[in-house]
Amino acid sequence: MLNTRKPIPRNVILWGGVALLVIAGIIVLAISFNRSSEEGGPDDVNAIYTNAAITLTAQQMTLEASQPSATPTLAVTSTLTSTPTPATPTLAISSPLPTSTTGVTTGGCDNSVYVADVTIPDNTVVTPGQSITKTWRVQNTGTCTWSTTYKIIYAYGDAMGGQTTALTASVAPGATSDVSVIMTAPTKAGKAEGTWRLANDKGQPFGTVLTIVVNVSGSATTGTAVFTATAGPSPTGTITSGTATITPTGTSSIPLPNPANNPDITLSCALGGTGGTQYEYAGKLTWEDKSNNENGFNIYINGALVAIAPADTTSYKVDSVFYDAGTSITYGIEAFNAGGKAAQAIVTKQCP
Repeated sequence: MLNTRKPIPRNVILWGGVALLVIAGIIVLAISFNRSSEEGGPDDVNAIYTNAAITLTAQQMTLEASQPSATPTLAVTSTLTSTPTPATPTLAISSPLPTSTTGVTTGGCDNSVYVADVTIPDNTVVTPGQSITKTWRVQNTGTCTWSTTYKIIYAYGDAMGGQTTALTASVAPGATSDVSVIMTAPTKAGKAEGTWRLANDKGQPFGTVLTIVVNVSGSATTGTAVFTATAGPSPTGTITSGTATITPTGTSSIPLPNPANNPDITLSCALGGTGGTQYEYAGKLTWEDKSNNENGFNIYINGALVAIAPADTTSYKVDSVFYDAGTSITYGIEAFNAGGKAAQAIVTKQCP
């Protein structure tokens, strides 16, 4: 029985032909390069490139003929869309607006500025009904001299019984002075605040405000006591309609300090003030400390409490104030402690 010889597939024949063409192309290229290297002519090189291109084209045509129809390829064109980036808003920060503040103004005919609390600093604790002499230190920042027709007047708040009080001496421009008002602490416990101002001879207020702030605490030292009848000795006192006024008797457990001794002051008496015809009352107030149990010394000028000197001191600097010639000024020193106050030591001086 004869064996039937299977025919060679067409694809094999085609791929074999492609392989032969590729090998032939390589051989042609090798020969051409060798020639070009020997001769070096540019035309030969061009010919080589031409032959190579023809060979590759033939190979491509052969491959296309051997392949079935290619499935059409969908060409997708990618379109790049530029998305604009929104601009980031910029917050413009401007400089902060200036804050309005109330400053101390100077200048003008009548003006003043607060310097210090000489007595009764803010939040001093006092007892109900206690007598208070509040003293402020102020400076004349105007251009006019304050005469004794200038006053301290009540502005607002709790007056605490204080009254309009005239200055006790003239104050030249630029000079400082201590001004006082006598008041009485409220009878009700709590905080009490009052505001005062300086005023000129026409009653017009000027300058910075002057304040007093006290805390009323404890019980009043005087008042009415109500008694309930009980067996035993009768209370001492005058009883009227079931009430009695009690006057404490006996002595305090803390002895009073001894009074200061030999007070003296040497005044500068320099000319100045209004028109240069007034005299400067300034100097050092001195005394002898005759006690060893005082808590300090109250300093008075013309009966007004102006300062408190520490214990064991024997001098106090009196600030410059101008007075008319021949004006007598009284200076007092009063030792005190928890038991009470000693008698004032007083000295009176005048210029010239």
